[in-house]
Amino acid sequence: MKVFYSLMSVICLTTLSPFTVAQEIQGRSFSYLDWEVHCSNTGTCRAAGYQPDSAQAMLASILLTRQASAKQTVQGELALSGDAQTLERKKLNNIRLYLNGKDFGAVQLNPSDQPLMGTLNAQQINGLLQYAQKNLKIVFKNNHYIWQVSDAGMTATLLKMDDFQKRTGTVGALVKKGSANESKVLAAQPKPMVKKVNTAAKPYLTLQPNTEQYPAVHALLMAAQPELQDAHVFCEGINEETVAKPQVIDLYKLTDHKVLATTLCWRGAYNEGYGAWVLDESLKGKATFVTEFASDFAAGEIRSAQKGRGLGDCWAMSQWIWNGQAFVKTLDGTTGMCKGFPGGAWNLYLIEAMVK
Repeated sequence: MKVFYSLMSVICLTTLSPFTVAQEIQGRSFSYLDWEVHCSNTGTCRAAGYQPDSAQAMLASILLTRQASAKQTVQGELALSGDAQTLERKKLNNIRLYLNGKDFGAVQLNPSDQPLMGTLNAQQINGLLQYAQKNLKIVFKNNHYIWQVSDAGMTATLLKMDDFQKRTGTVGALVKKGSANESKVLAAQPKPMVKKVNTAAKPYLTLQPNTEQYPAVHALLMAAQPELQDAHVFCEGINEETVAKPQVIDLYKLTDHKVLATTLCWRGAYNEGYGAWVLDESLKGKATFVTEFASDFAAGEIRSAQKGRGLGDCWAMSQWIWNGQAFVKTLDGTTGMCKGFPGGAWNLYLIEAMVK
C-alpha cells in the first residue's frame, strides 16, 4: 500500500539522499518486537518500549535517551493513557513503578497531560538497566489503574544503542559491559546549523499538462529520479479511470537563477506526496531531485508529514531548507511504532539540525 511505502521510505532514503546535512554520523534505526531505537546525526539515541499486545486497553511507553560521548547518563520518560484516553484525574495520584514486583517509587507525572507524560528518576532508570539482560516485568500502577511495558525486544534494542555509540565492551555499556574505558566511544556532534534563504511563497508559473512547454519540463523532472527502493513507479501521477496521469507543474522562484518545480506524484489512503526538483530558471538542463514526499512548500522550506496506518496514528516528518544553493535536509523523524498512542508518544530522529 502506498501509505506504508511513504512512511518507511522517508527513513530508508535518509542516508542515500545527496541533500542530507553534511555530517560524519549517519542516523540509524532498529526495531524488534515491542521496542525500537532511533539514533540521529548528533549521536543521540532514543529507545522506546511499549505495552504488549495483550494490554492494548492501557497504553504505556518508556523512552530512554542517551547522548553520545563518554560518561553520559541515560534519561527516562514515560507516557501512560487509557482506553480511548479516558482516565479519571482524581484517580491518578501515586502512580508507582514496579520492576519484577519490587517497588521503585512514585513517578513524576503531569496529571493535566493527555496522555500522561512524566519522567523517571535515576534510581528508576538504573533499576530498568540492571535487568537489561534478564526477563523483566515493568509495571506502573496505583490503587486504581495498572499499566505494563513489555520487555520483549528491550535487550536487543539497547544493544543496538551501545553498538551505535561504540560502547560495547566498555564500562559504560548498557548491555555488554567490559573493562575498556570510554576513550573511543562515539563523540557527540552538535546539530548542524543551516541558514534559510527566503524565497517566493507562491508559484510564478503553473504548467498544465496540455501546454506546449509541459512535456519538455516533465521529461527533465522524470529523468532526475533517484534509485528506487522497491518496484513502485516513480511519480506516476494520479489515477483517472485507472490510468495514471501527470499533474500540473508549479514553478517557484528561488535564488541564484534557480527555480523549484513541484508536481503531485501520488495519492494514498491518508497521504499524498509531491515531487520537488531544483532546476535552472531557463527550464533547461539537468534537474536535481529533492523528494517525492513533499506535503507543502513555503518561503524556502519544503515539509513532509505522512501518516502511517490508521487515521491520526503514526507520523513521519521531514524538512528541507533552501540555503541559497540547494535544499538541505534538516529533519528526518517519526513518531515510532505508536502502538495505539494517537499521533505517537515520542519524536524519534535520524536527522536533527538548527535552522536560522
